[in-house]
Amino acid sequence: MKNRNEGKTVYPLIPPQEMIQFMLKYSFFHKQVTQIPDSFLFEEKLDFDVLKDAFNIEIERNDCLRLRFFKSKGTIKQYFRDKYTVDNIPVFDFKTEAEQLETLSADAQKPVRIFKDEIFRIIFFKAFDGRYGIYFNVHHLVMDNAACFVFFNDLMAVYDHLKNGCDMPKPLGSYEARIKKELEYISNKENLEKEKAAYTEYITKNGEPTYLGVEGPKFLEAERKKRKNPDIKAPSLFDPIHDKALLNKHVVPPELSQKVFDFMEKNNISGECLVQLAMRMFISKINHENLDTYFISLCSRRRTLPEKRSGGTVTAPLPWRVVLDKDETFMSALDKMSDTQIWAFKHMDYPYLEYRKLQQELFNYPAAAGASTMMFSWLPIDNNTIGKRKYEYVGYGLGRYIMVLYTFAMKDIYSGCLKITYLHRTKYVTEQDIDALHKGTEKVLEMAVNDPEIKIKDILKNL
Repeated sequence: MKNRNEGKTVYPLIPPQEMIQFMLKYSFFHKQVTQIPDSFLFEEKLDFDVLKDAFNIEIERNDCLRLRFFKSKGTIKQYFRDKYTVDNIPVFDFKTEAEQLETLSADAQKPVRIFKDEIFRIIFFKAFDGRYGIYFNVHHLVMDNAACFVFFNDLMAVYDHLKNGCDMPKPLGSYEARIKKELEYISNKENLEKEKAAYTEYITKNGEPTYLGVEGPKFLEAERKKRKNPDIKAPSLFDPIHDKALLNKHVVPPELSQKVFDFMEKNNISGECLVQLAMRMFISKINHENLDTYFISLCSRRRTLPEKRSGGTVTAPLPWRVVLDKDETFMSALDKMSDTQIWAFKHMDYPYLEYRKLQQELFNYPAAAGASTMMFSWLPIDNNTIGKRKYEYVGYGLGRYIMVLYTFAMKDIYSGCLKITYLHRTKYVTEQDIDALHKGTEKVLEMAVNDPEIKIKDILKNL
């Protein structure tokens, strides 16, 4: 650490931020792969003047909103500026759904320029259908998805304090304290060596993982043919030029959604495990019924209450490799998923870039190769995410992305259904591929919740 002329303590990026910044290596010209554009819509009428006052209070409460970034000898540094206020927040009154979607999607795909004193953009709007909304586009070095939900929840609680005389919400956790903790952890080389050993055992105990694509085996087979090596298991699919991406949203029908949610509650199963497993079944089916599936699942890495009530980026991609047997049941496969989740949570402090280097060492991967099928997130939002309000959460496409596929699923509070969203690179994955994946996932979910003891081989046979 060193002091900059502002008189502030200057910090390097912490490992989760370094992982975010690493994405730009695979998107030469399009920097919006490292921002999060979201909106929340409410049925109640919002007083935008009061809401602006609440946002300015939020800047003081939520220290990650005071982050600033600069480069020093080619390296990104960060510091926390003093409290400041925003004088003008744009307000839109949308007359049509097309106008609303076009305007907000255009902003979502416009890069947030962190080296030009911009870390977020915020818009208040009256929606075309009479609801009131808040759109927030924040750089991923500043917030991860969990931090965005903390931000919206706290902002509306402060608004209720100003507008309705409710109690002020409890203070938020400090992101600066988390930065110090992260830097202290990685400075202890024993921590890294211990985790390296654990990850080595984890990823090699079933041999080298094989890439199982949502588009089927064509890319892996093409790589083997190109390099004249039938043993290759990880194709190179990260093209830094052709990174155009589409966002496809699919909603599971209400009846099946309710069955899924009832099954999760009755069996104490997380949506993260259940939806992933259903996807893995379909992906195995279209890849020669290979049951060694490997996803990268994002974890918010928030353990304590102050951490859960803190902003900032601390998320980590965790390897979820599960090897199944055709003769086991869907429920026993869920047990394996749960065990894998627990293992990953125990080892979530190992920096992802260190794990990536480890894979290259172990399997001799080229720089852009990897065996994981997709990145996956279960968004843990519920009826209490924004107080007691009824709301609709909307995510927007970035237009570009680093990975072949990033899938996130959630219970959509507005519709009451399971919603699965797919952000995919169009060069590698078509909309038809996504439609097939989603239909296959629904079919597995239907079979599984109706007969949890169904065997894997019977699921594969009926797909």
